[in-house]
Amino acid sequence: MELKQIKGDTWCLEGAELIPLVRLPGDKCVLLDSGHAFEGPALTAALEGAGLTPVGVFCSHAHVDHAGNNHYLRRRYGTRICLPLWEAALSASLTMYKAVYNAFTPRSLEARNGHLLGPVDETAGTRDGTVEFCSVPLQVVHTPGHTPDHICTITPDGVLYVADALMAGEVLAGARLPYHTLHEEARRSMEKLRQTPCALCAVAHQGVTEDLPGLVEANLAALDRLNEDLLSLAAEPVSMDQLCLAYYRKKQLLTTHVEKAALYARNIHAMSEYLVDMGRMEIQVREGLRYFVRT
Repeated sequence: MELKQIKGDTWCLEGAELIPLVRLPGDKCVLLDSGHAFEGPALTAALEGAGLTPVGVFCSHAHVDHAGNNHYLRRRYGTRICLPLWEAALSASLTMYKAVYNAFTPRSLEARNGHLLGPVDETAGTRDGTVEFCSVPLQVVHTPGHTPDHICTITPDGVLYVADALMAGEVLAGARLPYHTLHEEARRSMEKLRQTPCALCAVAHQGVTEDLPGLVEANLAALDRLNEDLLSLAAEPVSMDQLCLAYYRKKQLLTTHVEKAALYARNIHAMSEYLVDMGRMEIQVREGLRYFVRT
């Protein structure tokens, strides 16, 4: 991982995603997320190579690519962990996590995400505002949608870390399937970010930009395009399995991986729910089975 300065004391580590951090006086830092578990050795090597000790992780949400090293860092350095309140509640136990992330069987979910589960030291609360964490004043912007209680964070240098509320660069250009739990909430959060003042915007997947309104517009346009692609496959009533298969073929998302197939199906179901709520699609029931058709 390469350590790069964004602005002032706000830096980032470039791995599978951007991991921003705030450097503190001396040899300490606060991470904003901790990356994938497989990045743990590279993460600690980069930090120690720069002479930094992570005293805290102010985590945006409880996904494997953002919270994967939280407990690893706690064991290694005594790092304090902060999650948004409802993300902390979800990751308190497998039962809670399964209630939201129900695409996987309980045992497969535990194998995939079990390292995320456990207590945290602090929570970010439920309202927007400034939170002091490990002596660093961080401004919290609640942006649910991607996950139930996803947050964005503004550092003392005015750098807005949007985590997964937005995508950027090649990741956005090549997007084939949205990964939002609630699309209507995710879109509201994007509109909220459009009005959020900041000096720079850092996106986990992946880049840094001054043009936050333009980035929001590009993300909304991408969602609109993918929704239209899904609607084009439901000119006639189709079951969810039929809709998924048609979308996989259209987007070349065919996989033999059990967990990927479950995740893809969950994401298409979330898109379909949004389109039903917006009146763009309706559900018909035949012999107890649901069929989706565009209106």
